[in-house]
Amino acid sequence: MLEELQKLMQFHSVSTDQGAVNNLLDYAEGRLALKGFKVERRTHNGVNSLYASVTGEPHATAMLQGHIDVVPGGNPFTQDGDIIRGRGCFDMLFGTASFLTLIDTLDDISRYDLSILLTGDEELGGENGVKAMLDTGGYTCDICILPDAGDALGLLSVAAKGIYDLKLKVNGVSHHGSRPWEGDGAGNKLVRFLSELSEVFDTSDHDNSTFVVSQLQAGSTALNQGPCEAYAGIDIRYKDGEDFARIKQALDTLRETYDVDIVTEEVGRNFSLNTESPLVKRFIEVYQSRIGKSVTLVKSHGSSDARFFDDKDMPVIMFRPDGGNAHGDGEWLSYASWQSFHQVLTDYVTETAKR
Repeated sequence: MLEELQKLMQFHSVSTDQGAVNNLLDYAEGRLALKGFKVERRTHNGVNSLYASVTGEPHATAMLQGHIDVVPGGNPFTQDGDIIRGRGCFDMLFGTASFLTLIDTLDDISRYDLSILLTGDEELGGENGVKAMLDTGGYTCDICILPDAGDALGLLSVAAKGIYDLKLKVNGVSHHGSRPWEGDGAGNKLVRFLSELSEVFDTSDHDNSTFVVSQLQAGSTALNQGPCEAYAGIDIRYKDGEDFARIKQALDTLRETYDVDIVTEEVGRNFSLNTESPLVKRFIEVYQSRIGKSVTLVKSHGSSDARFFDDKDMPVIMFRPDGGNAHGDGEWLSYASWQSFHQVLTDYVTETAKR
């Protein structure tokens, strides 16, 4: 698995570099076709994806799903004892490395009803990757395994917050910096707007809805001019539909007060996994048996492509080995924990997908 992961990381498949994404998919296609998978390649709005299945059908009992795009920056693959470091090792090329390693261990591939879906834009929202593949390709499964949530072995992500991303424009009237009463400076209005909006959120509990200012833009090179317009990008993660409605109402009230327009808007709903589903219950049993302790059910603070499967009533199992600092320069993965993860994955898939 180490050699597989190192190979995948060398592609440096940043979401905005679909050439690199395509090169990685070329490599994966060769590996899958050699094993006997029937492979389809699709491109949607410039985003490259791959679907492979044993039967050649759009439906499989079990689907292994992963995004092979990474965020920019970071470091190349290194290993120091148990710790692997480098861009994409934890988020989430280890998953694809496990998938490719797993299929190599299957003796007779025709005995398994298994598919693999690899996409190249999760870090950009997944609209042209998983969502497009499910919508246009009609791909389905009885159970999907997507190792893109949870920060430690022994956790199972059973819910995720919704996402509400906005780019906002504040309208005003420009003025000389020394005479603010002659205008309506958009920069000052934006600061007040964001300050009041932040008060809508309760930061005392990490499970509550969150609010982050991700972009700011106002004015020109002139330091002595109050600008006539200002922009902000905000990232909201809401815990449930009721809280989303509360946030939207507060946002709309403040928008009217400060003359704020919505430039772009993206909504991804929250979801939860039905842990009483037979295939999910069986996974929990396999998971607990392999790691020798009870599995802890957790909620994910971030969003993922799992929401697109949930939209189509396909249950998604989300678990990961020990690792952390995804998107940071110190991104890391525990090799020993990854090996245990891989054994759980192998035990469950070989049992569930066998025909």
